Amino acid sequence: MAIIYSYPLQSTVVGDDILTGTKSNAVVTSKNPTVCWRINTITNYTLTTLAAKPAYDDQAAALAGGLVAGDIYQTTGAGAAPLNAAGILMVVQ
Repeated sequence: MAIIYSYPLQSTVVGDDILTGTKSNAVVTSKNPTVCWRINTITNYTLTTLAAKPAYDDQAAALAGGLVAGDIYQTTGAGAAPLNAAGILMVVQ
């Protein structure tokens, strides 16, 4: 098997490019659990996952809602400036 980290790095990524890795919950039926994903698939998954994050006015509301340090939420747009725009991704500190 090739040593993947020895391959040249690419600086330009397009949607049809393929990312290779190991699926963490894959049932290993062979000695090669390597799988590939198209960049478009990963982009869609990431955007869908982030859009599904809970929305709060600000960090105080997120903490009151049960989030803890490191959790991600998005703003509702009802918070004080600069959090008065909906959809800003925030990380609880």
